[in-house]
Amino acid sequence: MMAIRVLAVAVTIGWVGTASAADFPKGTFTLKDPDGAVWAVTFDGKDKYSVTRDGKDAVVGRYKVTKDEIELKDESGDFADKENVGTYKWTLDGKKLTFTKVKDESAGRAAVIVSGAWEMKEKDKD
Repeated sequence: MMAIRVLAVAVTIGWVGTASAADFPKGTFTLKDPDGAVWAVTFDGKDKYSVTRDGKDAVVGRYKVTKDEIELKDESGDFADKENVGTYKWTLDGKKLTFTKVKDESAGRAAVIVSGAWEMKEKDKD
């Protein structure tokens, strides 16, 4: 009975199930799009991200995480949309990172980022 009360209090004050910026993972995540291209996005754990498509540089930019939302601002690259900032909800389930569009005028970025679950790439062993 005590455990149920503790859980109820935890949920009420937001201890359970609420993502925070500190929860956002750093590392590289990959996704294969419907055309068979392999995309990889790397988040540095600070504020920079980079994207490759089939191993070739595509986008470099900055990101900002606030709770369960991430803002993406492309800065350079052949696929960069420097004019628009994209805002997405994010969830991490084990090693799978998914995004849901909140607002993004960049059709290309939106199409790729929400096209499926991004799988965490295993770190290289030294």
